[in-house]
Amino acid sequence: METSVPNLRASYDRVAADYASHFRDELENKPFDRKMLEWLTEKVANSGGGRICDMGCGPGQVAGYLRRLGADACGIDLSAAMVENAGRLYPDVSFQQGDMLALTGVPDGSYGGIAAFYSIVHIGREDVVRGLMEMRRVLRPGGVLLLAFHLGREVVHKDEWWGHEVSVDFFFYERQEMLGYFEAAGFALEEAIERDPYPELEFPSRRGYLFARRP
Repeated sequence: METSVPNLRASYDRVAADYASHFRDELENKPFDRKMLEWLTEKVANSGGGRICDMGCGPGQVAGYLRRLGADACGIDLSAAMVENAGRLYPDVSFQQGDMLALTGVPDGSYGGIAAFYSIVHIGREDVVRGLMEMRRVLRPGGVLLLAFHLGREVVHKDEWWGHEVSVDFFFYERQEMLGYFEAAGFALEEAIERDPYPELEFPSRRGYLFARRP
């Protein structure tokens, strides 16, 4: 059964400190992910610029790296505790709480780019297009979305995480399936890339990266 938004938010509030401790430096050991973010900043700069949002930012490591690259970066996360941690770790980046299925505080066309690293992992298949359409809405015309996701069909449930009681579902998606969702949401696909997991650094799933643009 899909985890409700209040339960998901509460779960991440409980694990926020541990999550930040485990993942704040993860990009240091993931050169492929750094390269994807560098490519995103180049694409955004070459198509008119604009702020890049780390959607589902967690403790802000992606936004922090975008800022290191010279991008005007910001972050949004469902969990208030995650946002609080991100603000402490990256005080020169703006973070706010928000639900990516309903970004009520974000006007249309606010961003030149979005980095959505596993931000759809908790969204069930029936809501993926809705989430992508909301990201499309907050991108300016010509804006670029980089989406990273776990490849597969399974759903992994957690009810305990670092000693905390949680209720969290992780959804995996097949490449062609996700391409269909992008088309339904009105995105123009540019690149679709896959990689194997980094041994001993992350969950052992193959990863997908899609670059797409708002027409």
